[in-house]
Amino acid sequence: MDDIYFYERCGANDRLRGVVVLVHPQLYCDPLNKRNHVGVICEGDIDFDRIYVDFNYNVGLFSADGLLSFLPADKIHDNFTNSSAALNPAEAIALRRVDVLVRFGGVTEKINAMRTARDYPAIQALCVESLQDQISREIITQYSRD
Repeated sequence: MDDIYFYERCGANDRLRGVVVLVHPQLYCDPLNKRNHVGVICEGDIDFDRIYVDFNYNVGLFSADGLLSFLPADKIHDNFTNSSAALNPAEAIALRRVDVLVRFGGVTEKINAMRTARDYPAIQALCVESLQDQISREIITQYSRD
C-alpha cells in the first residue's frame, strides 16, 4: 500500500468530522484560550496534523495530541463495569452517564458526556484518550487488515 494516498483511500480525514473533543487541560500553546473546553471537529488533515475544532462562534486549529476524544464505547462500558466499585458514588454515576450517552446518544449527547468527563477528572482516564492515540490505533488496525 502506498503511504502517500493511504488517508485518501481510508477516508480518515472524513471520519474525524463530527467527533466530539475536549481541549487538553494542560495544553501549552492555546491562542484561543480554549483549554478544557468541549468542541466538535469540523475539519481534519491528518497528514499535516491540523485539526479544526468548532466551538460556538469560534473555530480553532489544534494538533491531534492537544485534543482528547472518547475511548471506544465498549471500552468505556468495560471500564465502568470493572472499576465502578473503586470510584466514589458521584464519580461512578458520572462514568455511568458518560457510558450511556456515548453508546446511545447523538452529537448533542456526546457533548454532554464530554462535559461530564471534563467535570470529573478522576474518570477521564476511564473514558477519554488523546486523539493522536486514537488515530494511531486506527492506522494500525487498517494496516493489519491489508
